[in-house]
Amino acid sequence: MKNGLREEQSMHKIEHIMQLDIDYIKSISEIETCNEGVFFYNREMPTYFDANHAHIWRKVVEPNIFLKNIKDFYQSKSLTPRLYLYNVEENQSCIEALENHGFQYESFTDDVQCWNGEYAQLSPNPAIQIELVTDTNMEEALVVEMSISTFGEPALIKQAFEKTYHSPHFTYYLLRVDGKACCTANIFITGNQGRIESVATIESYRGRGLIGYILQHIQQESVKQGLEYLWILPINEQVAKVYDKANFKSIGKLKSIHAFTEGKSIHQIRQDA
Repeated sequence: MKNGLREEQSMHKIEHIMQLDIDYIKSISEIETCNEGVFFYNREMPTYFDANHAHIWRKVVEPNIFLKNIKDFYQSKSLTPRLYLYNVEENQSCIEALENHGFQYESFTDDVQCWNGEYAQLSPNPAIQIELVTDTNMEEALVVEMSISTFGEPALIKQAFEKTYHSPHFTYYLLRVDGKACCTANIFITGNQGRIESVATIESYRGRGLIGYILQHIQQESVKQGLEYLWILPINEQVAKVYDKANFKSIGKLKSIHAFTEGKSIHQIRQDA
């Protein structure tokens, strides 16, 4: 693991996390490529946003034709047309055309954090035990994840969990306190880099700093596997501060647009949770 990221290289590393994002979604979706990016779809999970959307990071040259193609593609599969648009500065004309094609949209500026190779100082806690998730304790780990409303509907969480759990690219970990399963996280690995996903703590055990212990365990495992980069994407500033304490340092901001023709926005889902 590299010890830190030089400032002048930070934005270049965004390209790595984008490719990791594509590889991650491929694990739960079918994929079709286009000049501007890729179309992801999974008709078995039609309401799971991450599995059903266009992921666009190249410049859209003809926005009207492009947006019509997106609508036709997803409607032909009985799915809600939806896209995540990156490279926002170069795609202003596409953003301006969204409303004319029946899309609502919302903007995001997300922090991108990468582990700097250093371990946080954690107090020894003999009550804590961290173990690999296997068939033996899988149901306990699933209960923890299904308790987190921001992850989505419990039925969708279960479907996604079962799909990723059996993938060789994912490894799940479970943290216990005095034998009680109360915290989970997983790492997705492709090539020489990994990304931590689905960090969850059941409500009654929050505020105890447990996330720091499971993150450090995954950091140690990433070193054993020789990973060059270990990423994490916080959903808000409060979460980013928690990850920062575990030495996941911000390398830049990733701007994006989430556009959709019907249903709730991501902001609404998070507020309802």
